Amino acid sequence: WLGCSILQGQVPKEGEEKMMNIDYVMAFLKAKRDAPNYREATDKEMKAKKNCGTCKAWDSSATDDPKTGFCKWYDFNCMADHICDAWVKKE
Repeated sequence: WLGCSILQGQVPKEGEEKMMNIDYVMAFLKAKRDAPNYREATDKEMKAKKNCGTCKAWDSSATDDPKTGFCKWYDFNCMADHICDAWVKKE
């Protein structure tokens, strides 16, 4: 459902509560909506190393999962293998 497992890089473990706090979900969806064309990076983009994990706005220290990070520009947790139209290469 809407990729909720990516919220804060957490995947519920077997037996754990799978419901998310509605306020958090709404904030996440707003941030995702604000990031222009946020999507899974294509194979071509991944080969060119154009993805959230290589973006100037990426902050990997904000999460415990190396596959997720915090987008400082759009204020939400994103996946390393995704991209949006605001991507800028880290210097």
